[in-house]
Amino acid sequence: MKRKKERRWVSVIPPENRDVIEFAKKNIKNAENIVNSFRKLKSKYKDYIDVSLICKIEINQSVDVNSFDRDFLASMGMEVLYVNENKKGYWIVFSSDEELKTFQEKLIKYAESCQSTSDRISYKFFHAIESIGDIPPEEKIGSLLKREPLTDETPTYLNLELWRMEDSTLRSFIDGLKKRYNNPELFKITDEFITNSFALLRIKTTKTILDEILQFKEVAWVDRPPYPLFNPCEYTTIDISDIKVNPPSEDAAGILIIDSGIVANHPILGWAVGDEKNYQNVEKEVQDTVGHGTAVAGLAAFGDIEKCLENREFNASNWIFSAKIMYKDVQMPKHASYDPEKLLEHQLYEIVKDFLDNPSYRIKVVNFSLGNLEEVWGLTSYRQFPLASLIDEIALAYPEIVFIVSAGNANPRDHFESLSDILENYPDYLVQNPYFKIINPATSALSLTVGSIAPKERLTKNTFVVKDLWFPVAQFNQPSPFSRTGYGINGMIKPEVIEYGGNLILRESYNRINENHLAQKIAVFSNTPFDEGKFIRFDFGTSFAAPKVANIAGKIANIYPEASANFIKNLILLSADYPDRSVLTEKFNEETIYQTMGYGLPSFEKAIYSSEKRVVLLNEGKIGLNKFKIFSLDIPEEFFETKGEKKITVVLTYNPLVNRKRGDSYLGNQLKFKVYHSVEPAELAKIFAEIDLEQADDEIEIGEIKKYEIEMEPKIRRRSVSCHQKAWREYKRRPKGFSSPLSIVLFNLNKWIKDENYLQDYCISLTLEHKEEIELYNLVKNKLRQRIRI
Repeated sequence: MKRKKERRWVSVIPPENRDVIEFAKKNIKNAENIVNSFRKLKSKYKDYIDVSLICKIEINQSVDVNSFDRDFLASMGMEVLYVNENKKGYWIVFSSDEELKTFQEKLIKYAESCQSTSDRISYKFFHAIESIGDIPPEEKIGSLLKREPLTDETPTYLNLELWRMEDSTLRSFIDGLKKRYNNPELFKITDEFITNSFALLRIKTTKTILDEILQFKEVAWVDRPPYPLFNPCEYTTIDISDIKVNPPSEDAAGILIIDSGIVANHPILGWAVGDEKNYQNVEKEVQDTVGHGTAVAGLAAFGDIEKCLENREFNASNWIFSAKIMYKDVQMPKHASYDPEKLLEHQLYEIVKDFLDNPSYRIKVVNFSLGNLEEVWGLTSYRQFPLASLIDEIALAYPEIVFIVSAGNANPRDHFESLSDILENYPDYLVQNPYFKIINPATSALSLTVGSIAPKERLTKNTFVVKDLWFPVAQFNQPSPFSRTGYGINGMIKPEVIEYGGNLILRESYNRINENHLAQKIAVFSNTPFDEGKFIRFDFGTSFAAPKVANIAGKIANIYPEASANFIKNLILLSADYPDRSVLTEKFNEETIYQTMGYGLPSFEKAIYSSEKRVVLLNEGKIGLNKFKIFSLDIPEEFFETKGEKKITVVLTYNPLVNRKRGDSYLGNQLKFKVYHSVEPAELAKIFAEIDLEQADDEIEIGEIKKYEIEMEPKIRRRSVSCHQKAWREYKRRPKGFSSPLSIVLFNLNKWIKDENYLQDYCISLTLEHKEEIELYNLVKNKLRQRIRI
């Protein structure tokens, strides 16, 4: 018989020194103002638009979202459109009670009950409410539009986001806009894209009409369309007459590059091109006129270009497919542009349908080395960005595809006046300055986000003479001084991995900070290979770190063509490490390392090979909501008895449902793991079976076996907010009281998924490493328990 679930008891704390009578008067007045504003709009536009009543409620404490929504707001005819990230702050609600009458009535009863001598307070959830109010038009304007507001009546392209209401309500409002503004010379919707998480329009309109549209409560946000910005680069002439180029194998996996297109007849890259298509209508040609896409594609196909040049041989690992969404802006040489009439999100959806739905392409990796500099996580918004949210939705729809996203770049010269300021504040500014946080779409939860670290210096002969005048901001293997940093949404570790993407080597002259353009950059392919033999150019950025990780993912996919994205990402993460810990000085505390370097630099060889002193065990499966699994292994005595450094590592990857409306928990469920020693799995199962995971605290502290838990880094609170988790424990000697078995407890906490039968796909791996040669592989193989496979 199925046990009947009890509703969770929720505590709401009364605010200190609240005058409930004044609180009630103030918010009744606020509600009346909202209603009056709504009535005016409804009356003014009744012939065109059936406007909705949408407002914001300020929450003063973290509350249980389900209870607050279901037991309180719903009783007043309110529906939550957005929950703030920490469950406090401003929530956005839609009200079917267009007079807010029930809200006002219950507010009065709350005030009366607080004044009575009775211990029972009616509508205690009002304790958590600070205020209710309208959303003023100025709060809906994005950073680009604030910086460059419309000043005349010239029709201008803009992005317009609407609150994600019911489909019928949303459709009615969009149709109403078209009916109200029926002059295409002054207002036109050139594109619209609606998903489960967001509703976006690309409009072309005037200042007068925009000012009017911003009054509508359905409007969440408006801004100018984003544009990409690229660095100036250096070209070099290279003789490639003696270079050998090997194409991918016929059955190699495909890597899709969404960028500015490619030069398909490039004398080296051309050997790896599978197909190319154009998704913008400004430039009719499909080839790359910007140069960015060709550079990214070359790194995805060949990996380290400089190493290939040194070896005089290019071996393409995978077939490259190109989707062109950018064109060259001739009026601004440093800028590329997106199609003015198309939403970037809609283009991405079309690309995915065209490329990923074609089985002959065998695409396993999608690289997105683009970002919106005006959408900085935590600075311009704590709300998941539509493009990042869309990538997550696509990743859920295509669980066999790995998505790779660059973290984004920021120039410290824009924030410091002198070279000494930059050098003194590195690396602190990367994590302390909000302008250096990751940008859209690097906040995508299901993508691997890639940051950059500094390569070895490349100094020209002329530069070497005055080397003492040039100052590299970062040392070799330290975070690049331009690489954007985490954390991401809900505190996720972002970027998860790093690759070599360049450095900044600077000097000060006449009160100006100058860059050594060649010394700080990495080699990439040029999009002008037939211009005096300029096959190679030098550039820097996380844009070029990301495709190197895509190259590793593609090579893993060649070996495991049927593998899931969870499997491939797990191998990438378990292979990652910090390449040189000696350069991570006292300035690099744990939090700085996680925010700048994630879990480290991945290695293809480490990802796919075990060795005599390094063993990888892996399990892929499904787990139900509020359930747990136990994986157990007898560790050979030689692992701890043999002197030398040893390491235990666990990696967990999974692909949960996401919801952009839930800022408190973007992920629908949360997988966590704990590692124990010296406790039999049957005893662990008995202990965890007694825990009600539906009511459990996030930490799930279990006192009686706490002493047997292996404390790993990062700690569970830091790592478990992400769907890409890694933790390790290093030993220099045998720990006291440690004995077999070693057990991993994997548990699945439900956050907001309503389907009780939902099963979560996951991939979990355990790695044992020893510095000495002890034939660990065979020892572990013989010790594996047959009754519990990992």
